[in-house]
Amino acid sequence: MNIETKSKITKTDDCVETVVDEELVLMNIVSGVFYSLKDTGRRAWELLEGEQTFGALVDAMCSEYDVAEQTCRTELAKLIGDLEERSLVQVG
Repeated sequence: MNIETKSKITKTDDCVETVVDEELVLMNIVSGVFYSLKDTGRRAWELLEGEQTFGALVDAMCSEYDVAEQTCRTELAKLIGDLEERSLVQVG
């Protein structure tokens, strides 16, 4: 998935979350689909509080982890694409 730097990412209202051990479990309450996040995926989700741009998310993750910006963009785009496909986030 190709996401523009200025694209805004927001969590949907149809999502509930809970922590089980070190894993963050998300559920779409409409479809009943579950999705789990660990480590960096969980941190990316935590950074999505409020409305966040994709560029700001990439910057935040790059500052917290030793990762090349392009690698971070690619991996976050995959994650956001998966979350959007499951109606857990909206990209606009």
